[in-house]
Formats: sequence, structure tokens, C-alpha cells
Amino acid sequence: MKNYIKLLFVAGLATLSFAVNAAPINLINPVNYLTPAGPPGNEGTISTVVNINDYMPGASTGYLIEDAQPQAVDAGQLQTALNAAGAGFTVTDFTKIQPPPVGNVFDSSPLGIAFQGFLMKYATFTMVGLFDSPITQLSYTTHNGQDVSHIAYLNTSEVPLPAALWLFAPALMGFLGLRRRFAS
Repeated sequence: MKNYIKLLFVAGLATLSFAVNAAPINLINPVNYLTPAGPPGNEGTISTVVNINDYMPGASTGYLIEDAQPQAVDAGQLQTALNAAGAGFTVTDFTKIQPPPVGNVFDSSPLGIAFQGFLMKYATFTMVGLFDSPITQLSYTTHNGQDVSHIAYLNTSEVPLPAALWLFAPALMGFLGLRRRFAS
């Protein structure tokens, strides 16, 4: 009986593991659009990714751009694609990182910025995730485990200093002044 339960448990874990790794991209509303770069009349396709949280946890909206020209999407190309999809999102800044960070985690907090959009490019696909409010860290997953050639983060804002720091600095200066006074 114990072996039977153990076998069922292992089979269940293997099935769950397979289901998590094999999550297909769920796309709706594909739209063809003329790309701003590349040969005249060249089209790209942008689709809404319904299950964007499988790839970028916390994203409120996601898009998959196929066959962009050139394939390394820049801010202008991204804005054209988002406009074609009716995203209502304006790209204010765009910072590309190539090669991408090692692993599948991006952390912008050491830079003192938060970002509201994230792009990852692999093969001929570019996946974009948009967030309702700016974030500083993202653990992302690629489609079919493909290598990411570059990432970009967009619509950045400075991370405000915590209020405690503003209160701590004058107190520290006061203690230094007291120390100096007692030393003399």
C-alpha cells in the first residue's frame, strides 16, 4: 500500500512539473501592422498574451510581437506595435541590456529606479509585460526555455528615499554634533 501511495505521489509531482514547464502561450487578438523599420511594406504581428503571469509574474497586460523588423525591437518599434494592439500605453524611455543578466531575475533597485514595462527578446519573438505600478524586481520565465538575447526595461521612475532616512539623517548629524561638543 505504501509503495502504491508513493508511486501515485511521484506520478502526481511529475505531471505537475510537466504541466508547469509546458505552459503554452495563450494568445488572443492578433493584429498585423506595418513595421517602422526594415523593408517597405514589411509587417509584424502583435498579440495579447492572456497568461502573461506565467512568464512575468505581476504583469497586468502582456503582448507577444512576432517577426519584428529589425528583430532587436527599440522604443519606436515597440510604441508602433503597442499602438496597433490598442494598448493605450506610451513608452517614455527604453533601456536595452545585452547580454541579459545571468539567470532569470532582473533587479533595478541598485540603480535607484523602478520600471513599469519589461521586454524580453528570444528567437523571432519579443514578449512585453506591462505593470499597473512600477516595480524594481522581476523573476521572468522564457517560452519553451529558449535563450533570451536581450531584455529591456521601460517607463522608469526614481525610487523615492524612505521617510525614515529623512528622519535618520538629521538625528545622526545631531549625535555627531553632540560628540564633537563633548570632545572639546
